[in-house]
Amino acid sequence: MMGKIRDDSGFSMLELIIYISIVGIIMAVAVPKYNNAIAMANTARIQADLQALDGAIMMYYTDNGSYPGEVSDLGDYVKNASELRPPKGKYMLRNGEVGELSEGEYTIDSEENEALCDGHRLAEFGRQDRLAGGTE
Repeated sequence: MMGKIRDDSGFSMLELIIYISIVGIIMAVAVPKYNNAIAMANTARIQADLQALDGAIMMYYTDNGSYPGEVSDLGDYVKNASELRPPKGKYMLRNGEVGELSEGEYTIDSEENEALCDGHRLAEFGRQDRLAGGTE
């Protein structure tokens, strides 16, 4: 007597639904965390660039007795100053806002003699829960 051979290869509909649900939950958690990590990395890069530019502005003033008009004037103090650009993408401000750069460049505020990115100075960048002193 020959028994009927059953083909069990493949997945059942229930297995597929469970798998898709698990992947969906993981994506719902992972994607926002990834986007937040990118924004934090961009913010850190902008902060580092602005800090370097602010230091270069002070050195320029010490050497020349006047402040630079443009970032490209800082070529003797910052490597490739004329080519320095902020990263594209989202960044965080201490007031809780999230900005986004698609194109941009660093500028110098002629009144305060500080470097700016997207109209914001160094002290304005960072996460809302981290104040300048490191405590809330």
